Amino acid sequence: MAVILMLVALLALPFLLIALLIFAARHEARRHSWEFRISDIVSLAFTTLGRARTPILLTGLVLALPSLALQLVLGVDLSRSMFQMESEQLVALIGFGGLLGLVFGTLGEVIMTALALDALAGRPADFRVAFAKGLRLLLPAVLIRILWWLGVIFGTMLLFIPGLILMLTWLIVLPVLVAEGTGVFASFGRSGALVRGARWRLLLLVAIVAVAFSMVSGMGQGFMLASATEAARITGAVIQSLLTMVSSALTVTGLSAVYHQLKSQREGLVGEDLEAVFA
Repeated sequence: MAVILMLVALLALPFLLIALLIFAARHEARRHSWEFRISDIVSLAFTTLGRARTPILLTGLVLALPSLALQLVLGVDLSRSMFQMESEQLVALIGFGGLLGLVFGTLGEVIMTALALDALAGRPADFRVAFAKGLRLLLPAVLIRILWWLGVIFGTMLLFIPGLILMLTWLIVLPVLVAEGTGVFASFGRSGALVRGARWRLLLLVAIVAVAFSMVSGMGQGFMLASATEAARITGAVIQSLLTMVSSALTVTGLSAVYHQLKSQREGLVGEDLEAVFA
């Protein structure tokens, strides 16, 4: 009986946490005059992806190709292949893969963010302009990514809550950098200023997205594990890469939508955004 009650409590815990987040988010929303609704963010993210789907998805596909190629070269069961390597080879592979992922992943995120922000502002999404901006902002974006992870990981080690606070405070630091061209540390400060008063709603949004992405990713990984033949495993790897591409694109458009919504609701439309409204 005690085991059954424990299982029921564990199954109910996520729903209780979501209910608590909904209550906190609604209470937070009543305390501020400006609007920030999760439904608007989700709608904006999909609308933005629809407007600039070709360049954004193609960029996401290019980002997913290295992982797919690595799986095809070493074998679809990448973890098993890694355990069969010598320690020096494994360290070299992890280091080289991490460096490539950091540089090219950051470049791709900046490009997709620039495309998404153009679409949100009503401007045509020009890949050449976004790529040039990505190259120009690559170094500060890489520094931001490193500092972001170091801060969140260190904060998580301090009883988890500080890491969660930093994650929410710095959630839109990359869109800030791309949209406003501020420096590295100024982008962190600007992100914190924009999300102030919306952290509970952002936490609820992050929780919903995390659950949705976990379910989709789990289905792809389950297909790979259930595949009996090599051809089926390769198909599963391709499907997993496509899911990664779509989830990366939605993550970038979602964060860009959060930045756009917070900025427009708290400060109003200015500059090129205002011109786009009356164009």
